[in-house]
Amino acid sequence: MDSIDERRVNLRRTTHDLNDTVFELGSKVAPISPEAARAIDRAHTALFEAWTYLCTPPEEDDDHAH
Repeated sequence: MDSIDERRVNLRRTTHDLNDTVFELGSKVAPISPEAARAIDRAHTALFEAWTYLCTPPEEDDDHAH
């Protein structure tokens, strides 16, 4: 595995763990502040989106690699 792939794997793990933490935080905040919980839910969604991007390697452009 090359350096970029290793970094992507590490970043995916970190993003996944952070997403779990954000989800847990949202559960604790919801009874106290629904508005804050909605903001946290948006952060949770954004982290999932980031994780998804990290799971899909960028396409190499062979035409311009020369």
